[in-house]
Amino acid sequence: MNMTAMLEEQSMAEQAQQCRQLAQVLTLTNRMLSLAEDGEWEQVVECELERREDLAKCFSDAHPAADAELIAEAMAALLHLNEELMSKLKIARTQVLEQSREFTRQRSAVGSYREIEAAR
Repeated sequence: MNMTAMLEEQSMAEQAQQCRQLAQVLTLTNRMLSLAEDGEWEQVVECELERREDLAKCFSDAHPAADAELIAEAMAALLHLNEELMSKLKIARTQVLEQSREFTRQRSAVGSYREIEAAR
């Protein structure tokens, strides 16, 4: 096998690895979305840390991707999933804030009731 063929084979292997890593990122992002739907935010955070590492590996190679169109489509899908995930996060944050306000109101009401009881 000549040097050119060896380099081409190595390049194809690297590009295949990049595609596998990107597929892993998409799979992990889908899992994160599912976990978010179930309210499993701690697991979402754990997955995000893993996903960051996978993304860094995916794009750490300076070699251009073999199929730029495929990579572009995968990135578009990833961006769409991220938007969905961020939307779920925003909803969950709003719910937590409302629960916190309700807890504060209830605690205040209990405090007021205790003051009235103590004054009797």
